[in-house]
Amino acid sequence: MAEVNHAWQVLGDASRRQEYDLSLREPVAFSGTPSPAASTRPMSSEPAFNPLARYQDPPRFPWKLMGVLALVGAAFVLLGVATAGNPKPPVVDNVLEPGDCVAIQANGDAAERLCSEPHDAVVELLVSTGETCPGASEAHRDQQGMGTACVRRI
Repeated sequence: MAEVNHAWQVLGDASRRQEYDLSLREPVAFSGTPSPAASTRPMSSEPAFNPLARYQDPPRFPWKLMGVLALVGAAFVLLGVATAGNPKPPVVDNVLEPGDCVAIQANGDAAERLCSEPHDAVVELLVSTGETCPGASEAHRDQQGMGTACVRRI
């Protein structure tokens, strides 16, 4: 077992292995120190043992896999858009927002209506009670009493 350990110490170290290889070519027995002839010979181009050599080259990025995933995702989105159908029709929630269609009631309040139904005006801006509407828009109180709607008659 001692001989095996000694052989492993010599062969496991690149410089000691090189010395051993050179000693086999020379008629003089290997004594553990390099001979003068061995020191004048050029060193071999074999790199030293590096246990971290496999980590020196970074892993490659999986571009093909990313391309396939992008195509599958795009196909999924296109299929979803094609099969989604018509969106739900808008509903009247009685909360006025700019762009809502309104009917002006007899008392002057603005009540929300669907734009597909008959309506009198379109809300341009919402202001607090007591503020004035800019430009040519008319001020009408929100049916809920939450403020003033500046509307443009159609």
